[in-house]
Amino acid sequence: MSGSALWRVLCVCVMATLAGTVGCAGDLVPAPRLLSVWGESGSAPGELHQPIGIAVAADGTVFVADTGNDRIQAFSSEGSFLGAFGSRGKQPGEFRRPMDLDIDAQGHLYVAEHGGDRVQVFTRAGELLRVVHGEDAPGGGFDAAAGVVVSASGELYVADFYNHRVLAFRKDGSFRTVIGTPGRVLPGRLHYPTDLEWSDGQLVVADAYNHRIQIFTKDGRAVARWGGILGSGLAGDGPGSFRVATGVAVDALGRIYVADFKNHRIQIFTGHGALLAIFGAQGSGPGEFERPTDLDIGPDGRIYVVDFGNDRIQVFAPFAGGAR
Repeated sequence: MSGSALWRVLCVCVMATLAGTVGCAGDLVPAPRLLSVWGESGSAPGELHQPIGIAVAADGTVFVADTGNDRIQAFSSEGSFLGAFGSRGKQPGEFRRPMDLDIDAQGHLYVAEHGGDRVQVFTRAGELLRVVHGEDAPGGGFDAAAGVVVSASGELYVADFYNHRVLAFRKDGSFRTVIGTPGRVLPGRLHYPTDLEWSDGQLVVADAYNHRIQIFTKDGRAVARWGGILGSGLAGDGPGSFRVATGVAVDALGRIYVADFKNHRIQIFTGHGALLAIFGAQGSGPGEFERPTDLDIGPDGRIYVVDFGNDRIQVFAPFAGGAR
């Protein structure tokens, strides 16, 4: 690590300690090893155009939100094309910019649809089960559904992008509560949230344009944050800082992975926000990224990253370093 990089790490650690927002892991550990790269630009089966979201099923099947082609595609864990469903439109089963994906305990696929202001729920084969508009929420529903996650108990959480909030729904689909309020800097304020995950029963929010990660209880109390000085959300390129934190994933050990969109990299943290590793740089070569948007962890620990600007998926070996 260079002297300037080490100084940035030390500054982040000191400021975080003073603020009580995150910990510090000290020296970074080796980054995961690249295993494979698959996908190419286009609209034919198996090709991708501006992919954004990803979800890996328990059997290793990889579902990709092929956003520019307004469809969902399924691949094997090795990248072999398995099938696709959806086309451009606003009718049930059609898509206008599908953006984020999640899979519940029954194997149902949830699709957050940015341009359609809704979440659609499908079987793995693409059969439509239901559509959630959130119309009973304050304000009358979603203004661009950007991120989606389902809790272990079946509750649905949706990142409501232009309303700068997260909406929570009960298992029966009825509205339960609002998490976060519009704003900058202060804890609990959100500015264009894009992705959601669960960690130890708490909600992890990619507070994208506040350039930070925030942690909430299921009832909406903000309990932790990191990114920028004191978790204030100032954009930066130093270790632990972000320039638009678009995607988040949590592994079996509770470590949190963040797609750092405009810094063209992935950062890995403990569940308490201590930085463990950084990998990636801008480019189109193996292991390089052009604006990564999302990522997920497979059942074997492999890391699947959506390389948005390169129209591809990159797969990395399970991360071996650091504790939760």
